[in-house]
Amino acid sequence: MNGLRRIPVCIWLAVLAIASPAVAWAETSQQAVALGRETELIAIRTLAFAGPDGPPSAGEERSKSTIHPEEGFQSGTWHLGVKTGGADTVKIFANRAPDVQFVPVFFQIGYTVTDVHGSFPVRGSLEVIFQPTFMVTTHPDTEVGGGASLLFRYNFVTGTRWVPFFEIGVGILQWGLHLERDLATQFNFTILGGPGINYFLTDELAIVGQVGLHHVSNAGRESPNVGVNSVMGLLGVSYYF
Repeated sequence: MNGLRRIPVCIWLAVLAIASPAVAWAETSQQAVALGRETELIAIRTLAFAGPDGPPSAGEERSKSTIHPEEGFQSGTWHLGVKTGGADTVKIFANRAPDVQFVPVFFQIGYTVTDVHGSFPVRGSLEVIFQPTFMVTTHPDTEVGGGASLLFRYNFVTGTRWVPFFEIGVGILQWGLHLERDLATQFNFTILGGPGINYFLTDELAIVGQVGLHHVSNAGRESPNVGVNSVMGLLGVSYYF
């Protein structure tokens, strides 16, 4: 301690003059390093958001809009569609089946009568469909027929592009096919229905696939009335607006 007291005051002042800037410089360097790290993190996050081509423009964001098919199944929505495919007879309500094959063409005009309701897996809405029918029989004879049906369809809204449905209905059919052992009349009634699925390409346009049963008979007005029962495979398109 006596030795320290002997150091001249001028030397102490010189030490303080050198040490004070050094301490201040060290603190400033630490702050600069911390600020540099924060700036680097901000730059990395900005590049990750922007991607290699920079941030998306407003037009690009609009062009990448998400498809929301659920909006097309609220009450008041209309849909126009067409389906076609093939059908072959099977034994269902009788111990025999006439050998009949035909190509149906179904035009559909649908109107959704309820909003989307319920919870998964039955979340959906109810639709009523008027269905004009055009039918070409390919076996045993080539004949043309026509008619119309009224269908009820329940659409299972999943919140994705895939929207399953189940429909069933009744109708009338003027059929020129002569089946002496199985169906005595040309004016007949139909029962048809089955499960299907929509795949939405846009908010309004969907591809449709369906399998179902198709029954033709005269409701017992004349005999014979075995009827024609067929399994159908259908593909089509639907437009919702």
